[in-house]
Amino acid sequence: MIYTDEVRKKLDAILKAFGEYIDGQSYFDIVYSKKIGYVWILAECPGDAGAVLLDTPEKMLDQLFNEVINDVVNADENKTHILNALILSEWEEYEVRRRIAILLEPLAEDKDCYLQFMDRYLKAYQKNNGYIGEPDEL
Repeated sequence: MIYTDEVRKKLDAILKAFGEYIDGQSYFDIVYSKKIGYVWILAECPGDAGAVLLDTPEKMLDQLFNEVINDVVNADENKTHILNALILSEWEEYEVRRRIAILLEPLAEDKDCYLQFMDRYLKAYQKNNGYIGEPDEL
């Protein structure tokens, strides 16, 4: 088995909660392989980058949070981004938190845990100039 039943249940729930968001993206997708499990792939240019194995809830959230951050930074309504800055402006961080909290809402059982993970994630992001490291260690 690729995942324990508990990990698979959490990954499935995260994927379901973010499903509409993922479907609305042209840049990436998350697919399931019976051989290796969930994988994040580039959908726009599949040959340009490797795949990322998502074998823990933290790794899946890391990829998804990073996509939300990119959406916010590149949003037309974002008038606060400093070109080439590797940290989020106050507005960007607020907007990232708002969007992620909405996406996590359906995850009633694990929502608080994932919101705490988001807090640690964004602190690490800001402290380390956009670099997270290993999300399982946050």
